Formats: sequence, C-alpha cells, structure tokens
Amino acid sequence: MSRPFDIQLPPEQGYRRRGLFAIELLDPVTLERVSDGVKVTGEGLAGKPYVNSSGMFVWLDEDVNKLTKLSIDPKVQPYDKVDLAPADLTLPPARPPVTTIELPPRVDYPLPAGATAARGTLIEEQVVPPVPVEGAFVHLRWLDDDGVTWRDARPVSRTNPRGDFVAVLRLASTDVPHLDGARRLTVRLHVRRGSDKRESVDLQLPQGRVADPSTLSALIVAWDDLRP
Repeated sequence: MSRPFDIQLPPEQGYRRRGLFAIELLDPVTLERVSDGVKVTGEGLAGKPYVNSSGMFVWLDEDVNKLTKLSIDPKVQPYDKVDLAPADLTLPPARPPVTTIELPPRVDYPLPAGATAARGTLIEEQVVPPVPVEGAFVHLRWLDDDGVTWRDARPVSRTNPRGDFVAVLRLASTDVPHLDGARRLTVRLHVRRGSDKRESVDLQLPQGRVADPSTLSALIVAWDDLRP
C-alpha cells in the first residue's frame, strides 16, 4: 500500500536538508496511521525521528548509510515489536523515501465488531502437557470465489510464549472469497518457523466473527500435523 509522502516543510527548507526518510505505521485492521505510544529507533543514526502532522516518523539530516537496524516498540499498544534491516526499508535516493509497515497484531488486539479472525494456539505435537511454539509467524490464506485460487491475507502475526496467535482476514473491496452454504469462508492457517513453511487443512471460518478453540477445535494447531 502506498500513500503520498507529505513532509510538511517549506520547499526551500526541504531542499537544504539531506537524508530525509519516513516510516508510516498502520493498524493491521483499520489501516489507520499509528504514532501515539510507539517508539521508533533507527540504530546507528545520530538523531531521533519526529512525528509530522500526518502521523509519520521522519528523520532529517541523517547519513542513512549508518543505519544498521530499525526497531519499532509498540509499548502498551496491542502490536508486536518489529525489527527491520536497512534492506527492508525504502531509503534515499528512492523517491518517495517512505516505508509503510502494517504492525503485527498481538493476541490481545481488540478486534472490532464484524471482524473475521481466528484466535488459536500452536503446539509442537498433540501430547499432554502440550509444548507451545513461540515466535512462529501465522497468517490466513483464503479460497477465492473461483474455488481454485488461494490468496494470502494480511496481516501476519507471531505466536507468543504460550503459542497463542490471532490471524485476521482483511478483505479488500474487490476481493470475492468462496462462501459455502452457511456463508463460511474456506481458509488455511499458514505457519512459518525460520525457513520452514507449513499449512493446515481447510477450515471453515464464519464471516464477520472471531473463531477460537471453543468454537473451532482445529484452532489448537500441532506443528507436526501441518502439511509442508
């Protein structure tokens, strides 16, 4: 997703300053810009970013070649931390030098009414007591109305120390998912651990509702049961 880059500087001032780049943080469900209560750090840079009138984090007069890592700490906001390498960012001389980042939702993200999502737990295998899988990346894939094509949903979340995750299905106005007779979507959980990627069997997810293990037992997911 891209937006116009408005730096809110007089033209002559913007021309004199070098190394200008910005980070746009978006809520993963509403796609609204997020800045309050979030700390963004450019490791290796001399200064801290300021938040401009559009709600983007902006650096001025920096040597971007000294940037080693960008860290996003959401503090008390319901998102996970994010660390990015310079190669993951859009930096000068690219125009516009703006990187848009959808913040990964934490398990406690307050999903609004009408959201389609799944809360679950990832474990190593079906044993007692279960061993949780921490730090795996989880997102939904949904079946297109053609009944053949699988599409990746955004955003991507990460399992916490208990293996818990929330997977959100955000559809664009042009997206047309396949619905069964009960108006349920056909989805799969896509899980990545390092370079290893696996998927669940097909799941039927109620549209506009949040499923969890109490309504869909398959949301207690064993890594060993997932398909490569």
